Amino acid sequence: MKVTMLIISLICSVHLLSAQEIVVPRELKQFVEQSFQKFPRVGEMKDQVTLNEVKVGLGKTAYLPTATGDLSYMHMYPTPAIQFASGAGQTQEIRIQPSENYNAAITLAQPLIDLRVGTLLSKARSDLDLSKDNLESFKITLAYQVAQIYYSIVFLNKSLEVQQEQINLLQSNLQQIKVMVKNGAALNFDLVSTEVKYTNTVNSYTDLKAQLDKQYNLLGMLTGNNHKDYLTDKNFNTSVFTLITDSLSALAYRNNPEIRIAGDKIKSAGWDIIAAERLRLPVLNLQAALGYKNGFMPTVDLINFNYFVGLGVKIPILSASRPGFQRKMAVINHDATLLELEAQKATLHKDLLNAFEDIQKNQMKLASSDTLIKQAQLAHNLAAERYKYGVITNLDLLTAVSNYKDAQLSQLQFKYNLLISRLDLCRLAGIRWW
Repeated sequence: MKVTMLIISLICSVHLLSAQEIVVPRELKQFVEQSFQKFPRVGEMKDQVTLNEVKVGLGKTAYLPTATGDLSYMHMYPTPAIQFASGAGQTQEIRIQPSENYNAAITLAQPLIDLRVGTLLSKARSDLDLSKDNLESFKITLAYQVAQIYYSIVFLNKSLEVQQEQINLLQSNLQQIKVMVKNGAALNFDLVSTEVKYTNTVNSYTDLKAQLDKQYNLLGMLTGNNHKDYLTDKNFNTSVFTLITDSLSALAYRNNPEIRIAGDKIKSAGWDIIAAERLRLPVLNLQAALGYKNGFMPTVDLINFNYFVGLGVKIPILSASRPGFQRKMAVINHDATLLELEAQKATLHKDLLNAFEDIQKNQMKLASSDTLIKQAQLAHNLAAERYKYGVITNLDLLTAVSNYKDAQLSQLQFKYNLLISRLDLCRLAGIRWW
């Protein structure tokens, strides 16, 4: 195991020898773009990004002044008044407030110093970055899912071709055996055995066709295509997603969408801590108002123009938001996001190792498959000739046919597995090829 880890580490840190752009079929890119346009989840996450952009815009308005208009009427009884002697035993009353009070005013408030606003705006921007990375992460996952389905369809089409060839061979053998049975050169057992093999092969073909239909249904769900058999590419290039870079592990830790999302969560949680700490800070506001009202001496019933301008400081003493508890919750959430990042890194490291091991395993299997196919084909040709002359039994011929086609199917499976392993490695590295 230590040797394997060393080899993989060397592969991860290999020096860049050449740069290679991942070139995929145009048809695959079209399917990916269709999935971005058609799949509802993408639209939902785009709306979430738009919502957070609006929240950032809303946060910026906290720096702007606010204005309110007030209209009020109030009847008072009794009304305060000052009484004084006016001579000859009489008193006179001077009212200091009217019984009918009218007020019409426009009030303006402009924040001058409020350190909480900047923090909340930074928090909103951090949430916007998180929503963007969530969208990008989902698009990466969706693109690679479409690619996997795409090459699954190619693989199944190739497998169906091999199965059809095997069906054709068995049909030919059936015709040959029927003639031999009629001439007394073969037994009914040979005919029945071949018919059983033929039926099993047809059933396998039917199963593969059903799998192909399901893959088309899944691709149609993601891209909006409703008909079948619309994929025209028949190539099965296992090297299309080969990745060459300075350090794949460093690239993956930098571009992997889950790592980026975990980093965004840490930044957002950090702003939550700062915002909780700044709940204790005072706020300085400029306040002004102008309008018309009565109640000014000496003629308190007369409605007069009035205004005021001033500064106001709001100092939290016993805040209902409980800044201490807010900070504790923010710190706990921040610590949890740090642990989440470490967990994502550990998972990514494990997935990279598994992807490299899968690639190496499938490369070794694929390297030996050509020789196996040549040997199986030669054995099949020899068996067909020998069966004509009665040197071998029908069972030997069926075994040779099965071995030849199984070798071809195995090679296709190795190619598909190798391609999927490389595809998964590119996904882990966050490579965008569309």
